[in-house]
Amino acid sequence: MKRQLPAAGRTADLHPFPMELPDLPVEELRVRLGRERVYKLSFNENPYGPSPAVARALQEAAATLHLYPDAYGRALCAQMAAFYGLSPEQFLLGNGADEVINLVAMAFLDPGDRVLIPSPTFGAYGAAARLAGAVPVTVPLKDYRIDLDLVAAAVTAGTKMIFLCNPNNPTGTAFPAAALASFLNRLPEGVLVVVDEAYNEYTDDPASYTALSLLDAHPHLLVIRTFSKIYGLAAARVGYLMGSAELIRQVHRVRPPFNVGAPGQVAALAAFGDRAYVDRMREQNSRQRRWLTEKLTALGWRVVPGQANFLLVDTGRDGREAFTRLAEQGIIVRPCHGFQLPTCLRITIGRPEENAALVQALEGENTRGSG
Repeated sequence: MKRQLPAAGRTADLHPFPMELPDLPVEELRVRLGRERVYKLSFNENPYGPSPAVARALQEAAATLHLYPDAYGRALCAQMAAFYGLSPEQFLLGNGADEVINLVAMAFLDPGDRVLIPSPTFGAYGAAARLAGAVPVTVPLKDYRIDLDLVAAAVTAGTKMIFLCNPNNPTGTAFPAAALASFLNRLPEGVLVVVDEAYNEYTDDPASYTALSLLDAHPHLLVIRTFSKIYGLAAARVGYLMGSAELIRQVHRVRPPFNVGAPGQVAALAAFGDRAYVDRMREQNSRQRRWLTEKLTALGWRVVPGQANFLLVDTGRDGREAFTRLAEQGIIVRPCHGFQLPTCLRITIGRPEENAALVQALEGENTRGSG
């Protein structure tokens, strides 16, 4: 007799991470596409990798891989606290920003709570809310931007949490800290606001877009960041949470010990300490963002003005058409059907040679299409 499996429960409407073409490692893409040269512009990674200081630090740390890591990542938290002008007790490390998002939802959400989420945005917020038994409520963007007035108007007595991605993924648009301060002042007490600033360091003026300066005045505010983007440590899986010491203590209650390995902590410590490298990455990205925006606009595409290390472009037709043509030439971007933006592509800003290859491929398609 066939045994009946347990019911799925809260995971019934969740799905495993899809491994479609834009999600495959470069090595597998080379095999799939039959091309030695593949440019992967679909994951918003730092194409230059981490600071050279990271490799040196990891080499030194190799001798202690048999030891468990610091369960709280105290050295890294202390370093970041000194830089941001906070206390180490206001930090919590996670296995990437994804785990931090899940921990926040687990710590504060109860079944039936309403969670406001602008849409389209990063999908992890809705998944974390559903896993906690909460009810995600989407608030539409306005001209590809998070409209904080619309979000505030959507708050009800049952609203427990609001997720805001700033700059937003996949649009790249950002709102300034002054707008967030006004928004926070309008919210009723008891509503927790979680701002995901994974791409903050890529903005032209990070200080003017961050919520960190608002933490003291708003005890129900949390800020998430990651080492996966500008620091070039996507493989290390290190994210972190900042907020009041009381909120951080509550999240620690659901955090498993040793959730961030020693290599990740060592790499993040070295990467964070090289501020000159971070500044160079920001400047290089800004230059390439301007160049790529100009070239893609000249091709007739609408480029959404953004502040991140990627661009959202509206092709004016099914985005999968351009995606397929580019993939045939070894260039992988992100079609945005999953974000309910079927005519759009999200394109990571790569190295100059990668961006030039992208533009050249698109110009060639335009020439063939007009011939």
